[in-house]
Amino acid sequence: MVTRLQTLKTKLHSFGALSPEAWEAIVAAISLCSLKPNEYFPHKNNCLGYVTEGILVTYDMEGRSVPAIVNFTSPQQSFISRQSNQGIYLKTCSAVLVFYWSYDELKKLYSQFNELKHIYDAFTIEYEQRLFLRMRFLELSVAERINKFREKFRPILPYLKKKDIANYLHLNYSHFVKVWNILD
Repeated sequence: MVTRLQTLKTKLHSFGALSPEAWEAIVAAISLCSLKPNEYFPHKNNCLGYVTEGILVTYDMEGRSVPAIVNFTSPQQSFISRQSNQGIYLKTCSAVLVFYWSYDELKKLYSQFNELKHIYDAFTIEYEQRLFLRMRFLELSVAERINKFREKFRPILPYLKKKDIANYLHLNYSHFVKVWNILD
């Protein structure tokens, strides 16, 4: 647990200054969620989550009969769960350990430590950039999508199912596998 906290602290410092008092308050406010493979992270409105172990897959059901995978969140990455995202849910593809902070806890932290709002904004930007990455992939040819995906997600490729990658890249599974194998 100490190593995970140190990794989080290093990440927070990369976004800006962090006083020792703010760090202590952050640690005191952490909620912990441990999930097994194929379990759902309980949707909590306006929370900030940080994956310390495992991979979370973000599904979007909004206006779809079959959910679309819109993001993969791996260790040392954050996610934001907003009230407006009721059609979005998070599911594990491996055992996952998540630190998270509720909206009420975040409000308390911001009121005590101004520098934390800047850090929250940095986490939000990082998360949104990962969501927009999928949109940029969809503008590419099939071979380019697959190659860019492999490049960007190389560390977690062994843990992902090909059907999930095909879903993320918005490709028919059979066509995806055919092109994937040709590119190998």
